Amino acid sequence: MSSGKEGGAAAESLAGVLSPRATAWLRRRGAVRDPGRVTAPEALREQLARLGLTEVGALLRFEEAFGGLCVPSAEGGALWFGIGLELERGVRPRKGRAPMGDFPHGTYWMDARGQVVVDDGVVDPFVLAEDARRLFERFAIGQEYPVCAFDWPGRMAVEMTLDVAAELAAAVGAERVDELSDAYQAVFQKGDLAIWSPPAFAEMSVAPCTAVASEIASVRALVAAVRKGFPDVGLSVRVAGAHGEERSSEPAPEMPAGAPYERWDDGDPVGAVALSDDGGVVQWVASGDEVVVEQISQDGLRRVRFISR
Repeated sequence: MSSGKEGGAAAESLAGVLSPRATAWLRRRGAVRDPGRVTAPEALREQLARLGLTEVGALLRFEEAFGGLCVPSAEGGALWFGIGLELERGVRPRKGRAPMGDFPHGTYWMDARGQVVVDDGVVDPFVLAEDARRLFERFAIGQEYPVCAFDWPGRMAVEMTLDVAAELAAAVGAERVDELSDAYQAVFQKGDLAIWSPPAFAEMSVAPCTAVASEIASVRALVAAVRKGFPDVGLSVRVAGAHGEERSSEPAPEMPAGAPYERWDDGDPVGAVALSDDGGVVQWVASGDEVVVEQISQDGLRRVRFISR
């Protein structure tokens, strides 16, 4: 490893590499970059050559830009990035790819082209992003594959049961964003709203189509578009942060007219997601002997659980 001063804020060191949105995300997460954990180019080239990797230009560029980066994870741990750091930990290249960083319970890999690959030994290896820059740009809008994190205050996620990203984007007037899109995945945006479908691999761990927004008006527009143009698509809404709940022995309200509520990973609950008269969204969910009603507004989420007796 090269010598260096104490680690500093990662956002400043990556300001010329990533967009203001991505550097703001790094700043919010408290990310730091330790130059003492960056492996010098010639030393890294020699290490990789001994391990059988000779086409290393993209790997060296990644190390120079992102080596020594530490991002606190949503789970309370620390995710480190850097090829030299991974090699120091004893993680060895495989299938022509070098280890380049952590995600919860796994490792990101980089191939000779600079593509970011996930290979967890369970599913077939898949390309997550054409380059590391796109990986971090997508982190900043909530795509922390194979884990999705919506832990920011006020952030809302709409998860759908079918991949209608392109069609839904056209319906709400969202446009494809080049800095987030590549040959493997397109991301569409309109203001605070972002819509995407995951690479094929990720349907086992995240919804086939996801949208995130910070404004309730954007969520309302999305719910209305799904109800009007995509009747076969079920959806559910998540709101960031911890939420308490109230319990009521009163009769539950009738299910409102809206888009069908359906969790992509749980087919049992039934219900509806509808526009409420107060400018928010109501999510009505029946499961077993109880009904849960969630009133979602710009102020957050209010959850009431109605218990049948």
